[in-house]
Amino acid sequence: MPLIVIVGGPCSGKTTVATKLKEFLEKDKGKKVIHINEEILGVNKVEFYKDSTVEKIIRAKLKSNVEKNLDDKNIVIMDSLNYIKGYRYELYCLVRTNMTRHCVVSIIF
Repeated sequence: MPLIVIVGGPCSGKTTVATKLKEFLEKDKGKKVIHINEEILGVNKVEFYKDSTVEKIIRAKLKSNVEKNLDDKNIVIMDSLNYIKGYRYELYCLVRTNMTRHCVVSIIF
């Protein structure tokens, strides 16, 4: 499953789940995993969600990182709010274009 999209509210444990999933896939399954979230871009989450224009730019950067790393060899974990249905559909279209698979994991607390 080359793309795993994690969906959930703020402070729901998305990054914790993504980190544990990455450790499991790397250690037990021997896969190469790329974890993509706001921290790799050096973004302060408080500033990120305060302005919708900045949020749109950051979402585009996150999507670009997913697109660069999406192939059959790597597993990409997209760890962000991902609350916009249209944005998740764009990620789905990337997966279809690359003829690979994906799954969506919802974190509900």
